[in-house]
Amino acid sequence: MAIIPIVISFNDNFIIPAGVFLTSLCKNAGSETRYIVYVLHSEDRLKEKNRKKIKELESHFSNLSIYFKNVDRAFSGAYEVRNVTIDSYYRLLIPKLFTDYDRILYIDVDTIINSDLKDLINKDLKGYSLAAVPEFVVESNSNQNRYIKSLSLDPNQYFNAGVLLFNLAHIRNNINAYLNQINSLSKKNLLYQDQDILNILFKNNCLNLPHKYNYTYSKLEEGLKLSNPSIIHYTLDKPWIIPRPFGNVWWNYYSLSEFYDETYYLDFQLRAYKNTDTLYKLNKIFKRLGFYKLVDLRRLILSHFRKM
Repeated sequence: MAIIPIVISFNDNFIIPAGVFLTSLCKNAGSETRYIVYVLHSEDRLKEKNRKKIKELESHFSNLSIYFKNVDRAFSGAYEVRNVTIDSYYRLLIPKLFTDYDRILYIDVDTIINSDLKDLINKDLKGYSLAAVPEFVVESNSNQNRYIKSLSLDPNQYFNAGVLLFNLAHIRNNINAYLNQINSLSKKNLLYQDQDILNILFKNNCLNLPHKYNYTYSKLEEGLKLSNPSIIHYTLDKPWIIPRPFGNVWWNYYSLSEFYDETYYLDFQLRAYKNTDTLYKLNKIFKRLGFYKLVDLRRLILSHFRKM
């Protein structure tokens, strides 16, 4: 039996995505895999009734155990931006809270798990304190480059914090310094918050994982085409709000989950169709009016003047 510990964190607004994530996790587990899932939460941000809803999933999956760890008001004064809340910071507490494990996975709940995670948890960490997937396939855009470099980081080594494999045994060797640093850095106005903090803390100490373990829409845009990634990560706009690439995968697991509501599902499909139909009709009108030709002409003129 392979016991795989996983940490997640979310608030009342993410109950359904968390339930869908756990459904995909358990349905794609190998016959010898059992998941122990720890939910880091603050009691005033994740109500008891919602904790019970998540806990009830244990009765539907024999390969799942769920435990809640209350972090009280940790990071209550931390910087929040881009609709990313303080719950995101809770992953920074993992080395402090989980002293019984030598390694543990953290995964965002806006993901779908497409495979058993035994290979991921057993990755050879080669002495690194952390393993994560690089944010960019090729390279970041100029603004991102400048920002990342302003943190004294290499954009080519900058990783996404949505999927993390912690080498806790390694981090514990210097745990006091680690805790002091997260306390200091969490007060800074960092654009990507805890993700920036982790990149700063584990600069040159993070093993790059294959992109299949944290596959995002931006990677598809950059030309990395994976038809069956191990973990799909829905960064930025969410598939339960607007149509997204691989959104059908999320909705499939939603329909298989205990949170499925037929009215909610059909209402979303209707809205998605109307929005797509409207955009299609607007596109035809713009083409007929020559709008796109005007845009191309404007770009040509601006490009000409930039070269002068």
